[in-house]
Amino acid sequence: MNKLNFIWIACLMQTGLFAQNDVTIGKYRKFESKILGGELTYLEHLPDGYEKSDKTYPVIFMMNGQNVSQFANDAATLDILTNERIPDMILIGISNTGMADKYWSCPDDSGHVTGGTVFSTFLKDELIPEINKNYRTNGYQILSGQSNTGLFVMYNLLIYPELFDAWVIASPMFGWCPDFFLKSTRSLFKTHSGIKKKLYISYGELDYVQVLKPINDFKEVMKRSPAGLEWKLEMIDNSGHVPFSTMNNALLFFFSGCTMNAERKKLSVPEIKSYFAELSKEYGFEVNPKAGVLLDMAFDLSDEQKTGNAIEMMEYLISLDPDSEVNFYYLGRLFEKTGNIESARINYNKALSINPGHEPCKQKAAVTEEGKPE
Repeated sequence: MNKLNFIWIACLMQTGLFAQNDVTIGKYRKFESKILGGELTYLEHLPDGYEKSDKTYPVIFMMNGQNVSQFANDAATLDILTNERIPDMILIGISNTGMADKYWSCPDDSGHVTGGTVFSTFLKDELIPEINKNYRTNGYQILSGQSNTGLFVMYNLLIYPELFDAWVIASPMFGWCPDFFLKSTRSLFKTHSGIKKKLYISYGELDYVQVLKPINDFKEVMKRSPAGLEWKLEMIDNSGHVPFSTMNNALLFFFSGCTMNAERKKLSVPEIKSYFAELSKEYGFEVNPKAGVLLDMAFDLSDEQKTGNAIEMMEYLISLDPDSEVNFYYLGRLFEKTGNIESARINYNKALSINPGHEPCKQKAAVTEEGKPE
């Protein structure tokens, strides 16, 4: 069976594909903050299958969560990238409407940063514990901000460099207090020479002057960062303030090792397992190749007449994703291809136990039950 035919059959096997339900990108949640002195609202966007799983997930804390278009963009970015490229994640959009004084991160006349310090303390002592209590998190945390909240995200890195694992900043307005951030960043590099974190900063070719004017000086400071701080600062061509591709580029930078590129697709199943075991140690949580990629690799092996290798790949995939009837169906087809009708029948029946209603598997199970391969 070629790949195109299988994809067509697999689509038929999916239920609810054309259900006329509303599209929901997230849900609003509220809780009382003693530190901020009032009620705070945040938006949640959960990974596909969250409710049916017991897995734990990294969390992205996104400032400006009240900006629904920005939240929708980041949520869509996650949904797309987690299909093939990066681990599944929880997105939390923090509404900071009317709180500019509580996250403002330039020093006042006395030289103190009151707002950014207060909001960082709120994240550390209230919001992160709240999220960890109510969601299945794994401890890997990313903080994201744009424009003035991007300034806050950089300030958070400066005062709490151990609080997050990675920071995403779009169009930071360093121009409001450039000397402060240049000096403070140099100081961080001296006091935390062993830091092992990740930082991504973007800005637009057509960005605001408060972004463009100081950005090259900041880049020169970043060139002297400790070796353990993996960073990338890039201009996005033909973009203005807060490039929409920021989250996409940041996550691909942070999780570049998770993509099964052409070279990694040449690995055997034992080699893939070993590679991702080492990657999991690096990130501090379990990382696995994405199911769709492994399925596609099994297709390719079958097309190359390496049916035994394709079966091994499918068995590995099922160990990671045991709730997909598609996986069992295709494994059954592979066994049938080798003449192993009993194993084919077993896998067709497993597919039916997951989704009793799809006709292609019913037909295959009936044929193999009679011991008559197609």
